[in-house]
Amino acid sequence: MALTDYEKYIRTEELLALQKAPEALTCHDELQFQIVHQAHELYMKLIEHELRFLCQLLETGEVARAVTAIGRVSRIQRVLLQSIDLLDTMAPTDYMTIRTGLGRGSGQESPGFRTMLRLPGEIVWPAVASFLDRQGVTLRQIYEAPHERHALFQLCEGLLDYDQLLQTWRYRHLILVYRIIGTGTPSLKGKHSDLLSHGMKQRFFPKLWDIRDEVFGEWTAAQAAKGHDPGYHG
Repeated sequence: MALTDYEKYIRTEELLALQKAPEALTCHDELQFQIVHQAHELYMKLIEHELRFLCQLLETGEVARAVTAIGRVSRIQRVLLQSIDLLDTMAPTDYMTIRTGLGRGSGQESPGFRTMLRLPGEIVWPAVASFLDRQGVTLRQIYEAPHERHALFQLCEGLLDYDQLLQTWRYRHLILVYRIIGTGTPSLKGKHSDLLSHGMKQRFFPKLWDIRDEVFGEWTAAQAAKGHDPGYHG
């Protein structure tokens, strides 16, 4: 039977041939395991595509479209997060069986994940900083008067969403690891508690976190100077 135009465009024959054949599966759940991770790589490829587009839009001053682009990235990240739920249905013994085929492979080796970690500092923040410089606007000015610079505020908050969702992805993945192999079993990359502690210290857009300390700290000091106790102390 001839391929339909849809099959030709989506390249379904090639796509559906990328998983193990039924007779080659180590267990029933291996097909789900492979498909979920392959889909993750595709979505991460789309995230890279959108982040690079975001940088192009900032270069040409199209801030409104840039806000839309970073909003799309956040939606993709939420799809990634939700899809992990599928792996919660896997029995620990089935994962042990799958590992015989996976060998010493680890999600830490994912090219898509590594790209998501790398791009914020490599291209995204430099593009944002350059754009703000050309606009003659500082982060302090944006966060002191967010409603007067609404589009710029939304851009910055979209970047913070990316940061927050990426941290959530890391945490969710570790919880999955706990669920499958336990809290005391070392993973291929070390102890889970050490991985979590290290990962949660990383900030992909640190200036967007620091500006909160700066603005909030000044407000707290101003309240104290007026004799008010806001309940926050350094």
